[in-house]
This record gives sequence, C-alpha cells and structure tokens, in this order.
Amino acid sequence: MSVLINLPEDILGVIRSLLSPTDFLQLYLTSKSIFEETKRLKFIVLTWIDSYKFYKDTKFRERVLSYVVSRDQLSLNLSRFGVDDIGEYHISTFNFSECDNVIDVRELGGVNTLNLSYCHNVTNVSALGGVKNLNLSYCYNIRDVSALGDVNNLNLSYCPNVLDVGALGCVKTLNLSNCYNLCDVSALGGVQNLNLSHCYNVCDVSALGGVRNLNLKNCSNLTDVSALGGVHNLNLENCFDLTVVSALCGVHTLNLNNCQNVVNVSALGGVNTLNLSNCLNILDVSALGGVNTLDLSSCYNVVDVSALGGVHTLDLSSCYNLVDVSALCNVNTLNLSHCYRVINVGALGGVNTLIIDNSIDCDY
Repeated sequence: MSVLINLPEDILGVIRSLLSPTDFLQLYLTSKSIFEETKRLKFIVLTWIDSYKFYKDTKFRERVLSYVVSRDQLSLNLSRFGVDDIGEYHISTFNFSECDNVIDVRELGGVNTLNLSYCHNVTNVSALGGVKNLNLSYCYNIRDVSALGDVNNLNLSYCPNVLDVGALGCVKTLNLSNCYNLCDVSALGGVQNLNLSHCYNVCDVSALGGVRNLNLKNCSNLTDVSALGGVHNLNLENCFDLTVVSALCGVHTLNLNNCQNVVNVSALGGVNTLNLSNCLNILDVSALGGVNTLDLSSCYNVVDVSALGGVHTLDLSSCYNLVDVSALCNVNTLNLSHCYRVINVGALGGVNTLIIDNSIDCDY
C-alpha cells in the first residue's frame, strides 16, 4: 500500500497539484512514494516536487516537515533543494548532493553526516567544523578548509582549489583525490586513511609514514618512498618515476602495478599481498616465495618462478616467456592464462584452482 494514503488530505492535495496525473497515480498506487513511513514518516525525498513551488509556500513547507520529521529519527534527503530554515528540525543526516541552490550552509554545522557533493555554489564551509562525516567532493569553489580539522571523515576529492591542508592532520579518514594543485601534505601524518591519488604535484611524502592506509596512485612525480615502510596498505600504482622500493619491506599490502622503472624487488619477500602487475623490468622474483598473494601478470620478462611454490595465490597471466611451472604444485590458486609457452602442467595436480587459457593445448 502506498504511504501517500497515510498523509493528511491537504498535504496530499498539494502534492497532487504539483505532479502530473500519471506521476501522482504511480505514487499513489505503488510503494515508490515521496514519503516512507515507519510509525512516523522518517524520510522525505522531495525529488518529485519542484523546489521553487515547495519553498515559496512557507506554511506548506513547515507543515510537511513538522509532519514527517520526528525529533528522534534522522535522516533527510532533499536532493536539488535549498537549505533555508532546516537546522531547527534537529535532523542528523542530510544529503544535498547536486543541489545547485545550496549556497549558505551555516545552519548545518550541528549535523552529524552531511553530503554536499557537486554543490558547486558552496564556497564557505567555516561553519561545518562540527560535522563528523562530511562529503564536499566536486565542490570546485571551496578554498579554505582550515575549520574542518575536527571532522572525522572528510571527502574533498576533486576540489582543485584546496591548496592548504595544514589544519587537517587530525582527520581520521581524508580523501584528497584529484586535488591536483595540492603540493604540501607534511601536516597529514596523523591521518589514518589518506587518499592522495592523482595529486600529481605531491612529491614529498616523508611525513606520511604513520598513515595506516595510504593511496598515492598516479602521483607520478614521486621518487622517494623510503619513509613509508610502516604504512599498512600502500597503493603506488602508476608511480612511473619510482625506482627504489627496498624500504617497503614492512608494508602489509603493496600495490606497485605499472611502476615500470622498478627492477629490484628482493626486499619485498615479507609483504603479505603484493601487486607487481605490468612491472615490465622485473626479472628476479626469487625472494618472493614468502608472499601470500602475488600478482606478476604481464611481467613478461619473468622466466624463473621456481622459488614461488610457497605462494598461496599467484597470478602469472600474460607472462609470455614462462615455460617451466613444475615448482608451483603447492600453490592454492594459480593463473596461467595467456602463458602461451607453458605446455606441461602435469605437476600441478595439487593446485586447488588452476586457470589456464583454454585455447592453448596443455599436457596434463
């Protein structure tokens, strides 16, 4: 049963006047309604109502909100609508993603979770320091984030005008992906989860050794990662200028995919999960037998894998020059697809999951 039936007649009448007959009938006869009720209506999703008409009628707005918002519940989604006079309703979660009408967000400082992604007209976020989970992704015009140091989870991805992040060192989870004008990240060593992917101008990461989960994908100007040996999960994919990775022996999960200038990986035998896919200059993998999950796909210069029998999950797909895989009988999961020169897999009967290219004739 549609919960529109549960609405007061005057509210129902206004909704009817704002919708086409077809849309109204669909809402009335199905559960795809504007309002969803659990004892009282907990969510108001006003994507069906024209914002100008809704907000022009102040009395109707207040009546609807007072009816659907109970003080002990607390989620509200007003996509594409304005923000005036909403703070008084004591709602803890707001989603204003893609709301072009949102400009002044001063009333939202007491909200627990706030999504303002794609709100291009928001420029001043100084009042939002009390928000715990704050999404400002694609807010292109934001520059000053100095007031946001107490936010727990902060997403500033695709905010290219954010240059100074010196006040954000205590944020627990910080996403600065595609803040491509950012250079100085020296204050962020206390962040637990830090995403700096596609921050092309970041060169110095010496202060980030205490970060637990660090994403530096496509930070193409990085050359020195010697301070990052204590990072738990480290993504260095497409860091093309990187050559020396010996200091990363203590990293638990390490992604070096497409780091094509990395040659020596002898120090990485203690890494638990290691991605070396497309590292074309790697020849010697003899030190990697203790790695639990190892991706060597498209490392076509690797020919000797005799030391890798202790690896649990091993991807050797597209290692074109590989011939002898007899030593891999104890590997649990082994991918040999597109290893065209491997023709004898008879020794691999003990492999639990064996993936081979079906177009190649193999002797079992």
